[in-house]
Amino acid sequence: MSQQNGDLKSLTNMINSFLGTRVLSEQQLNVIMQGAKTAFDRGGMPAVIEYLMKVTQADVDKNELTRFAENVRKNPQIGKDILDGKRSLKGSKKKK
Repeated sequence: MSQQNGDLKSLTNMINSFLGTRVLSEQQLNVIMQGAKTAFDRGGMPAVIEYLMKVTQADVDKNELTRFAENVRKNPQIGKDILDGKRSLKGSKKKK
């Protein structure tokens, strides 16, 4: 198994675990990742956000999602903290 396949499997497992049910296969995530790369190549991060909102049918404010993505880009620790449950998606620190 290549490193990329292992990373894709880990990411798929993490997403499914985070959501509490199997919502995604490795093949589906691979298609989404390829589509996101194509969107980025065509229009940068705004195009990726539009693509992901379309694919996931996310009911979120595009501007809020863009600000969130920019914050994570500037400080990747924010994304890790959210996945680890140390911070909420709204950005405030969780109480312990």
